[in-house]
Amino acid sequence: MTVLRFTQGDALRCRFGASPLWETMSAVRVLHGVRHRGLYVPWVAAKAEAAAGLELRGLKAVQPRVGFTPDFLTPPPKASRARFATEIARVRSTPLERVRSELTRSRDELGNPGAPEIDRMLKDLAGARERLADEIESAWEALVRPDWQLISRVLDDDIAYRGQQLTDGGLAALFDDLHPTLAWEDDRLIATRYREPDHELTGQGILLVPGVFAWPHLVMVLDPSYQPTVVYPARAAARLWSDAPAPPDPLARLLGRTRATLLVALDPPATTSALSKQYGLALATVAEHLAALYDAGLATRRRTGHQVHYRRTEVGQAVIDASVG
Repeated sequence: MTVLRFTQGDALRCRFGASPLWETMSAVRVLHGVRHRGLYVPWVAAKAEAAAGLELRGLKAVQPRVGFTPDFLTPPPKASRARFATEIARVRSTPLERVRSELTRSRDELGNPGAPEIDRMLKDLAGARERLADEIESAWEALVRPDWQLISRVLDDDIAYRGQQLTDGGLAALFDDLHPTLAWEDDRLIATRYREPDHELTGQGILLVPGVFAWPHLVMVLDPSYQPTVVYPARAAARLWSDAPAPPDPLARLLGRTRATLLVALDPPATTSALSKQYGLALATVAEHLAALYDAGLATRRRTGHQVHYRRTEVGQAVIDASVG
């Protein structure tokens, strides 16, 4: 069990962040251990051809199923919506002494089967740093970047949902629902299945990072050089790995098949551009249908930065439910 103790200042410094670097590292972990992560079998099958052309032996060695993965490969994002180019540049600029100490820990902890590969990397630290960064970048380009718009949609919706929980019910409401292994008690966050030493936050606050490839695990980064970070499974991630449901025929007859399809697709919320890409429709067509759903009270819209996310309303859900029944 690990306990994180909050001060009043920490409670005011909770923030959320989305990280393409974290998603890429998590995707590689899934790729190498899918038999333990059944949720992702459809994704691994869909990416089999792209994955076959990747050289990821270094990343596989430093990501043991049980043990320590070097923190320098996943520095917590500094921005709420980090850019991959910025994050990978941080990896490439890691001090070599840190590379050495963290590779050594990864090699030695719990009998890592990748130890021989790590031994080879330790002989050329600068080369190892560049090799691992190159492997991450190639994995990003092949496995994650093509779907980043859809992945971002799920992450943004999760952050909006968690932010509302925090506003409505405070830290207790947020943490009691974030992951089964987390609990909030007095001014303490308790991680029941973690083995890190207890941690005093002392005003640093905490960074919460949702991940579509994180399920079913929780990851904590408590290195003193970073803001304390918790990476947790994003809500509705499973929807990315299955086909979008077709609208019921009665709903399609009522609204038209395209408009009905878009109404059903608004779970999780989506932007016009995301739906355009997902269904191969012109942006103007999607915009027209979403505007009609909004005007009819079947959808709401919310601006996040430069994007507008459409969400199905309770009335919209009731219309879908009635057409099924």
